[in-house]
Amino acid sequence: MKYNADMDKRRYVQRRRAESAAQTHERILAAARESLRNGPLGAVRIDEIAREAGVARSTIYLLFGSRAGLFDALATDLLERAGFERIASTFRLPDARDALLESLAAAAQVYGTEPDLARSILTLAATDPDAAAAVRRFEHGRWPGMRKLAGRLAAQRYLRLDVPREEAAQILWLLTSFATFDQLFHERGLSPAATAKRLQAMAERSLLRAPAADAP
Repeated sequence: MKYNADMDKRRYVQRRRAESAAQTHERILAAARESLRNGPLGAVRIDEIAREAGVARSTIYLLFGSRAGLFDALATDLLERAGFERIASTFRLPDARDALLESLAAAAQVYGTEPDLARSILTLAATDPDAAAAVRRFEHGRWPGMRKLAGRLAAQRYLRLDVPREEAAQILWLLTSFATFDQLFHERGLSPAATAKRLQAMAERSLLRAPAADAP
């Protein structure tokens, strides 16, 4: 009985430590997000984040490894909370036209979840190598995905005959970027839903054949 009691006590202590570490992890991420929201230039200073999160500077390095690791965790957390999987799932639709239009709608919803945070990371990435590494996580796989989608559109005879596949992939890469979304959302004041419709219209007019083109 004593052995079982000791085991239960150790498991309890381990569980509490894990819970505490998870809570500390989230406090640090919350402080880093707030730092970015307050202005990207010069933001995400480890000392300030440690003070805001109520932890030692060494705790941040223990949990994230480095400042670059903290940025990477921020990017991962942003993608997860925004529901990035919604975009990936639309690309798996069998009909290429549906995949294109639905992915643009899903991307607008995802980008519209935390636009200020995403904008701050992208702005900071221009001068901060750690932030630039986080942006690469945002962009990971997007260009190969656009080339694949362009090929699918061509194979299913949706792609306009006067638009080469490589050019189509470049147009798709532009239409699916956060920067393009933000030009309409932030600069022109459109809602995420209105932005999605505008991007879909741009895609149809620049890439897809008119419905009558396949008529006998």
